[in-house]
Amino acid sequence: MLYRIIITSNGKKKKIVHKSDNLSSIKRKYFSLRDKNKVLLPRTTSSYLKTKPIHYEIILMKRWEDGDIPFIGRDEMGRTIEIHDSSKKWTILQKGEYEFEEKFTVFGFDKRLTCIDIIKLILLRRKKNIIVKHINYVENKLLIHQDNDFDVVLCKCPGDAERLFKTLREFTQENKIDNIMFTGKVNRGKTETYKMIIEKTGWKKNKVYRTVTRP
Repeated sequence: MLYRIIITSNGKKKKIVHKSDNLSSIKRKYFSLRDKNKVLLPRTTSSYLKTKPIHYEIILMKRWEDGDIPFIGRDEMGRTIEIHDSSKKWTILQKGEYEFEEKFTVFGFDKRLTCIDIIKLILLRRKKNIIVKHINYVENKLLIHQDNDFDVVLCKCPGDAERLFKTLREFTQENKIDNIMFTGKVNRGKTETYKMIIEKTGWKKNKVYRTVTRP
């Protein structure tokens, strides 16, 4: 019998992560992957083609056989429902939530950074003198101000910028870091903030004023 573990994205197969013909072995693999799946800031938004919510699951499946019992899950209302493969190719044995670390475009960096990267490379960046850092965000752009300069983190949407802001604030509170001020969303002075971003990055106005990464 063939078994496999897959990751789904909004109910569609994203990738196959493991295959086996041994049920005991693949069950151990499934529960190990699920239990070790710990992220700091999970990805909840997709910007492919358009910005939209995204949800991942990890699923253990077996080749379909006559007499297989459908997997019992719950719908968005919490009601129990039968989940099965209408093509009768696979039967679900186990299903659970799965998360990926969100990644952000940060001006001046060649690769996209996770929240953990931002903490290590920017938030906790060491200076010779003790300085006060300041963090705020305008729509989908989070700004980390320090030493008369600032870093620009481009998020997919305003909701992601707010989640990143709150996660960084919680990190500093839990680790008793007291030289960072969090002032929240920029409501007054948006125009001046946008001008600062344009001057630093050289981005065009439509990119800076846009509130999501996709038009």
